Amino acid sequence: MLTLGKGAYLGEVRDLSTFDGVLAGVTSYYPGDGTGLMHYHKNSHLSFVLSGGGVEKRKVSEYERSAGQLMFFHAGEPHQCLNKRFPARNVNLEIESVFLRENNITELDINTAVDKNLTSKFLMLKVYKELMTSDDLSAGSIKMLLLNLICSVRRCENDRPRWVDVVQQLMNDRWNEPLSLKDLASAAGVHPVTVSKVFPKYFSCTFGEQMRRLRIERSLSMIRNSRRSLTEIAHDCGFYDQSHFTRTFKHFTGFLPRSYAAF
Repeated sequence: MLTLGKGAYLGEVRDLSTFDGVLAGVTSYYPGDGTGLMHYHKNSHLSFVLSGGGVEKRKVSEYERSAGQLMFFHAGEPHQCLNKRFPARNVNLEIESVFLRENNITELDINTAVDKNLTSKFLMLKVYKELMTSDDLSAGSIKMLLLNLICSVRRCENDRPRWVDVVQQLMNDRWNEPLSLKDLASAAGVHPVTVSKVFPKYFSCTFGEQMRRLRIERSLSMIRNSRRSLTEIAHDCGFYDQSHFTRTFKHFTGFLPRSYAAF
């Protein structure tokens, strides 16, 4: 099995930034460059698909990866990408063990952050923007983005009431529908005042902002993987019009929808 060391990927790595145990870069993949080989990386890493995709195979699972998706890979975890679609580009954020030790972080913390925080995809787009900017402030910005993501999930997981999970699932299931405080409280079986008081603690935002996050997160794959117009996508995602959608998209990702579509 192929072993890939620090900063190495089965493609051409560009715009690589290295600092304090973190490596960030954009990898472009081309036919015949070995992307279908079973391999593992010495360091754990986050991988966000900007364009292309394929079938990702791990030890006990196989799933489709497409533009707009984010995955976490543990250090030493074997995987391969089959039926790669080209042109393909990923933003990769690699984490060395020294970074984990110095910041008292585990790979499980990072994996949890990716699974439970909607802003993890937005983080990778902001990392991409910093790589494109590439000035003396970019390295510090990327490190802060990663640490803030992990710490926000840690705070949310402490003494989390079970009804919060019910509220979260309801928002996930009805992400593009009108929802009210009464709906959340009824599903959770608690008083609306309780939901209002506790919601910001576990979601680090207001109810409205969380729903907008959900809608923009779902729109990422729609923009990259469908032929629908931005007006149609805006409507499907529950926005009043394309203008509202565009403003909200830029607020969370740092990009205009048309710019993201052109990646």
